[in-house]
Amino acid sequence: MRFPALVLSCALSLPAVAQYPASFDGSFESKKPGGALPDGWVDWGGKYRLAVDDSIYYEGHGALRITPFEKRGMNDYGCTVIRIPVTFAGKTISLKGYLKLDAVTDGYAGLFMRVDDKSGAVYKMDNMQKRRLQGTTGWQQYNITLSLPSGGGTVYAGAINHSNGNVWADNLEVLIDGKPLKEAPPLHVYKADSDHAFDKGSGISISSLTPLQATHLEVLGKVWGFLKYYHPAIMAGEYNWDYELFRILPAVLSSTSETARNEVLLRWTNQLTAPQEFRRMHTGKMVIKFTPDLDWISDEKTLGTALSAALKTVAAMNRDDASYYLGLEPAGNPAFKNEQAYNTMAYPDAGFRLLALYRYWNIIQYWFPYKHLITEGWNNKLAEYIPAMINAADTAAYQTALLRLIAGIHDSHAGIYGANVVIRNTDRFRTLPLRARFVENKAVLVKVGDEKYGLQVGDVITAVNKEPVTAMVQRLLPLASASNYATQLNRIERILFQTQDSTLQLEYEREGKISSVTLATTTYKQAIIAGDRPSVSWKMIGEDVGYVYPGYFKNTQMDSVGEAFKNTKGMVIDMRSYPADNLLASLVKYVLPSPVPFAKFTVGSVQQPGLFGVTGEMKAGAKNKDYYRGKIVILVDATTQSNAEFVTMALRLAPRAVVLGSTTAGADGNVSYFALPGGVQTLITGIGVYYPDGRETQRVGIVPDIVMEPTVKGIRENRDELLDKALAIIRE
Repeated sequence: MRFPALVLSCALSLPAVAQYPASFDGSFESKKPGGALPDGWVDWGGKYRLAVDDSIYYEGHGALRITPFEKRGMNDYGCTVIRIPVTFAGKTISLKGYLKLDAVTDGYAGLFMRVDDKSGAVYKMDNMQKRRLQGTTGWQQYNITLSLPSGGGTVYAGAINHSNGNVWADNLEVLIDGKPLKEAPPLHVYKADSDHAFDKGSGISISSLTPLQATHLEVLGKVWGFLKYYHPAIMAGEYNWDYELFRILPAVLSSTSETARNEVLLRWTNQLTAPQEFRRMHTGKMVIKFTPDLDWISDEKTLGTALSAALKTVAAMNRDDASYYLGLEPAGNPAFKNEQAYNTMAYPDAGFRLLALYRYWNIIQYWFPYKHLITEGWNNKLAEYIPAMINAADTAAYQTALLRLIAGIHDSHAGIYGANVVIRNTDRFRTLPLRARFVENKAVLVKVGDEKYGLQVGDVITAVNKEPVTAMVQRLLPLASASNYATQLNRIERILFQTQDSTLQLEYEREGKISSVTLATTTYKQAIIAGDRPSVSWKMIGEDVGYVYPGYFKNTQMDSVGEAFKNTKGMVIDMRSYPADNLLASLVKYVLPSPVPFAKFTVGSVQQPGLFGVTGEMKAGAKNKDYYRGKIVILVDATTQSNAEFVTMALRLAPRAVVLGSTTAGADGNVSYFALPGGVQTLITGIGVYYPDGRETQRVGIVPDIVMEPTVKGIRENRDELLDKALAIIRE
């Protein structure tokens, strides 16, 4: 689950100077010459005509019109927004308004809203791309609702057109917690927000690291993170805890012994503001899955008697259920707040690099529901990565160390992105118009974008620039952030031909013969090849089998599908995609005769960080005497991830359903985003998802009933072998 590339590129084009109103007027009643946009509205895309149309409107005398130019590039879009500083308090912000579409094809239209936190990092975003608004429609009202970060930030709200057609927008309105923007209360100002002492750098420089200092930094990282999430004064925003780290670091680094270090940390802990009294959390009725990993604070040999006792006192304090640094989303996954990205320092200094490590390590320590599945262990990672952060000589080395650390949690949701990222940013690299897939442990070409290369679908790439592909895989695996090996290979496929060179030499095998070719590389945009997705959301295969592609399927199509599939022998549901709609409300109800439990969850606790409790079971389906009675074959592979896996758990409970395919991505659960110093964005799976009997889904994925993978022979024959097998199962 990641942000669409379209919106990220759109975000980079916004002017840096903030000359926008702090209000929102979406009536488009401006009478400016030539249909110019009203004050405050800016062109955020630059490739479409943006104007006020006084002949077509929902109400009043004008509406926004977004029209493509005659020659539209595949990645071109039109978007206009107003910038709204978040100087108001609230939990959610909604944008509602009316849209009218005319011949919207090859793309989509929608309202657009993006919320940045106060550091400028993307916090939430919705461009309605998943709703796939297309065609020609009259005026219809739509709504986007996003959560707001605490501590302020910026909202960009408007409309977008990424299609060949025309789009009109009118009567746009912004609501805060369901009420008009002008009625929203002012934002609470925290003491932490007024601390700007280290905005331009930490001032920490570490030219070399002694073994004693490395031990000091490991202990400091644990104490810093524990206090961040456990001390009520820090939770209340009394301290900028990032900057308090930089204040204590020199004294810790200069400590000549472990005893001296512990005295420094003891004074630091004891000088924190006395906490308010909060109600104690009661967990008597909660089924506890994991308790906090706090045994280390009892280690008097390492911490000394006094520091250990002080930390135990903090652990025993009553805490609020709200925190400056953390909250819980409605689904229960953590909402990381006030985690500054420090975008202006692409290569952070040593203090900020340590901050990145401490922030990430403690987030996993207290908020990752699958920490127990990190087979290599997590406690040891803090000490392991301290030298890597200190010794990172440039931006690329720093980001590579981060990516290796992130890959170590084995979560297919994780990874790094952002404007400052240089090691995976496709704008900084070149590639080839080829697509490869690992089949039978071989890198097999499945798409060839230019016939003049002399390559064919089914060719096996054996080496790139004389490096064997097998060696490339071993080199890239530690940087491939994924839950299991199959999904790691899927990640590596995407960067197999990534280079900064103008040419690449490929060695390939065809019919037992090894050949070599040197090819000119191109930009990623120029190398885009039409995908192998179906062209429709559903169809008939012959007269006896229905086929659904959830990547395009909308719940509004359910009646048509139910009528068309009524007398079929079976149905293929191709979950080698990410669902475009909530299939629990459509397909799942269609195939189940009655409600049935299919999942339960674990969620964390703000009052007791590191504790994960089990919520009640979730049921799928409803009483349905007219449920689908044909055979159902659900297709899965490594591209089946997150919501696709979650839905498959429910679909497979249909009376005549089987799951066919191979290991899925093994990343099940709502995601939580956060920033790291240097303008790096990342995310984790934020809630645990289990079968009702307690079996894991993370890393394991959906285990097929019938295991089957594509073959090199099938690719060379241009066959979808899984689909062929599904049809055979249904028709046998």
